[in-house]
Amino acid sequence: MMILDEADEMLDMGFREDIETILVKIPEDHQTLLFSATLSPEILDITRRFQRDPEYVKIVRKELTVPNIEQYYFDVKEKTKLEALTRIIDVYMPNLAMVFCNTKKRVDDLVELLQGRGYFAEGLHGDLKQAQRDKVMQKFRNGTIEILVATDVAARGIDVDDIDIVFNYDVPQDEEYYVHRIGRTGRAGRSGKAFTFCVGKEIYKLRDIMRYTKTKIIQQKLPTLSDVEEMKTNIFLEKIKETIQEGHLVKYINLVERLMKDDYAAMDIAAALLKHNLADVRTDDMDIMDDINFNGTEMYGGEGEKMVRLFISAGKKNKIRAKDIVGAIANEAGVPGKALGAIDLFDDYTFVDVPKEYVKDVLYGMKNCKIKNKRVHIEIAKKEKGKKR
Repeated sequence: MMILDEADEMLDMGFREDIETILVKIPEDHQTLLFSATLSPEILDITRRFQRDPEYVKIVRKELTVPNIEQYYFDVKEKTKLEALTRIIDVYMPNLAMVFCNTKKRVDDLVELLQGRGYFAEGLHGDLKQAQRDKVMQKFRNGTIEILVATDVAARGIDVDDIDIVFNYDVPQDEEYYVHRIGRTGRAGRSGKAFTFCVGKEIYKLRDIMRYTKTKIIQQKLPTLSDVEEMKTNIFLEKIKETIQEGHLVKYINLVERLMKDDYAAMDIAAALLKHNLADVRTDDMDIMDDINFNGTEMYGGEGEKMVRLFISAGKKNKIRAKDIVGAIANEAGVPGKALGAIDLFDDYTFVDVPKEYVKDVLYGMKNCKIKNKRVHIEIAKKEKGKKR
């Protein structure tokens, strides 16, 4: 018996000659079974040449996509995909998530980057031996890893019911792939979400997918750093409430009382502990932003369009032009160039006015950034630095 499973995938991967070599050399007295999601001319040619009086069985789908999957896309730049992915993960906090890439190298690169940022992620693709694949899947099923990054071929046959979110890190090359990908979530009556990252002209491919699936994929704005910060803060505060409700705090109350004997107020002690424990959420730049938003000393423009002046440690001597500044901010922080205000170039440094709602994104995105091959430092301009000249 000869079984050709996923025949369309084998042809796409370049195995046609191997398949034909086997079919020519196997004993004449045999049965050939062929399974394929699509019937391309190449598939039909194989059936004509190697099957005798085949029975054609077609399974009709009732629907292409599961209705309880919310489908969204984000208009991003290639350079900002990783940042977009981690922000969304930080906001939605999925227990299990799948991320689809179009190539094996892409999977390996993304897994390395995610692990470098502290995420529990593993990859799954055709270069892994079966024992390795089984090990990765076992980790994913028991929650040892939270993010599974995979190619389309490797993900065929994955049966995990409680995947919360599916990410199309790359827009799939085929409409059918999209259906298979997002079908990994929203299983067994559960709800799920599917997010697709769309770069430039890939929007046309996404429209083809929408026509094919007869489904609207809604554009969504990427969560800001403020959204991520607020979510993490809320989660931490909920944990504090749970700890209070659980009780058994006598030991720690005694420590607080010891500090209060040194004339520290209980409110100040609580605030200091929160600041210490939220250090991974808030940075010094974010603390500065709070002060600015409070007193308005570094803002320019009218009430409706207040700007914050930023200092960049590079200028005319580095052959940097205004368009280089705009391009760097757009690429690294995802801020549209038209949103920026005045750009004042000096010999050794530059000032740029940024709308206050984008400041955190720019400060975060431009960390360790290079402009014209020069690594630059960016910060909120001090009053003496940033005054109009």
